[in-house]
Amino acid sequence: MKFDVVSRIYYMKMSIINNMELFTRDAFSIVNATYNKANDTYTILKERNEFKTKKEYTKYLSTYSDSICKLYKSDFTAEKNKLGTTLLKFLNYDFTDFNSFVEFIYNYGLPALVFNNDNKDIGNPFNEYTNLNITNDAENIFLTEKDFILVCKNNYEERKEILTYYQSQFRTIINFINNLSNLDYLNNFSIAERFYIYKQADFDNYSEIFLTLNSYIAIAYDVEPMKYININSCTNKGNFEEKAKAISEYIKNYPTEYDDELFTPLCFNCHIIESACFISILELIKNNTPIYICKHCGNYFIPSSKKNTLYCDNIFENGKTCQEIGAMITYNEKLKKDEINSLYRKTLSAKKMLANRNPDIPMYLEKYEQWKNEANKFKKDIKQGLKTEEEFLKWIEETRKK
Repeated sequence: MKFDVVSRIYYMKMSIINNMELFTRDAFSIVNATYNKANDTYTILKERNEFKTKKEYTKYLSTYSDSICKLYKSDFTAEKNKLGTTLLKFLNYDFTDFNSFVEFIYNYGLPALVFNNDNKDIGNPFNEYTNLNITNDAENIFLTEKDFILVCKNNYEERKEILTYYQSQFRTIINFINNLSNLDYLNNFSIAERFYIYKQADFDNYSEIFLTLNSYIAIAYDVEPMKYININSCTNKGNFEEKAKAISEYIKNYPTEYDDELFTPLCFNCHIIESACFISILELIKNNTPIYICKHCGNYFIPSSKKNTLYCDNIFENGKTCQEIGAMITYNEKLKKDEINSLYRKTLSAKKMLANRNPDIPMYLEKYEQWKNEANKFKKDIKQGLKTEEEFLKWIEETRKK
């Protein structure tokens, strides 16, 4: 499946220096304005940062309450974040949800929206709606909320297909090179080695992605000639995983015959979001930076430390991050396990003591051994996911006095 994307520069540039990404673009912000229906004009109101207190700002807005409206302003934005930030945000969008798509366009502007359909330059779809009569701002570009949503809606279905396609391709690469599926044959390889295995096992598809997205990077990578390893005989047939296993086995035996240093980074000037994300993947691989999936929210994240590989640092709800919530979940689970283990040991000890004190009554010893065996089987079933801690606790409480 091949998609073409607009090659013209649309207000976007990404630079990657010292594991940081500087991302500059024209995105959108929302401003308050008043609308004069009589002469069809808008007047931009002052912003919050022009007032000392929130109370003063609220009072100021209240004087225009009858005519106030919101406009979308095309704004120059420069962000400096950790390497991979843009990639992770892109991966975590749900493009099947229109509201999520609108948020994406709002945050990334025209480069997130426009694309080249059958080599036809569709230009800037916002241009048709930017001719508003603004009384006090001739420099900036504004749209009404209705027109902004309309442009998003008109481009949604076709753009969604492209976005979800590249999102799926990037996830496949990231899942494989980080071994997020816990494949045994990848355990002893580095991220760069797994990337090499992936490229060789899915060479045609990867080459298409690389060539397509690389064409939308003004200053990109110096690419060395691909070194082909002598594995054609074992990769001509079979699906991706079969090829990947064969390549993995080959480079274990001949580790010096392949080259994982294919890219020498220069500076980057990307024209589309997908290319910026692709560059981020290559840079993360070069730096051996792992990506994980948060066990709480299910989003991709780069851990802040080697110990923090289960939960991300993103705010989930009520101002708490997944890491904070995850720590509480882990703590509560530990308390529950401690409670269950304590009750288990007390019950086992009581039944054993009863058998020891009554050696003349064989039934007590038989019941003790039976209970202990059933408890051990219960614990094995919990480890295998067949039963739960709650079921074990309930069983102990029901059988402890029998």
